[in-house]
Amino acid sequence: MTHPDDECPYPRPFPADFKSCPAYQSRQFIPLDTMYQPLEPVLTCRHLETRAMTQRHRWYAACALGDAEARSRWVRDVGVTRLERIRAVQRELAGVLAPFTTRLWEFKGQQLLALRDGKDSEPATIELRRLGAQMTEVLSSFVKGHSQAFAAIEMPADATLQLVRAAIERFVDTHFATEVSLEVPDDLLKRFPEPVQSFFRPPVPKQPDPTG
Repeated sequence: MTHPDDECPYPRPFPADFKSCPAYQSRQFIPLDTMYQPLEPVLTCRHLETRAMTQRHRWYAACALGDAEARSRWVRDVGVTRLERIRAVQRELAGVLAPFTTRLWEFKGQQLLALRDGKDSEPATIELRRLGAQMTEVLSSFVKGHSQAFAAIEMPADATLQLVRAAIERFVDTHFATEVSLEVPDDLLKRFPEPVQSFFRPPVPKQPDPTG
């Protein structure tokens, strides 16, 4: 079977030390089971998305950047050095927030389960907000302690805090399991300059119009 040019060629989930793809942007994903219990975290890529194949009812893991040539071109456009600096800060930040992540998803699962069963979700929501406030406090200390690293990637500290707070608030307030995410909301992110957008969600090239 012929594979689409933009199909991700690498085995998934990605290992923690994955470096085979120069455009790889690590993103942790924690799935929930049918009882809203968090499963083992897996690593995916920010560029990975699901696309339909020409055959009906068939899907594949596509790279939003395009094929191998497009990925290399994107890396050159963004800058190899800048990408490495962004990845380094992201890795450190992920390590700092890791102690909160599993607990955050546990409380989110409790909240969603209560909502599904028509029970009181407020206790879980309160815990989510309390944990979110702790994460924000830790993040604030991290940003202040890494001011030079953030300056090197043109990432203002106030923008970092504002966007992460927004991501946490959306995480707490979302009541549909299919929409739960710790990603920064697109409508807020696009208000910031390109360097800020690159840190949270690297830009992808526009896809060509198949209709011409």
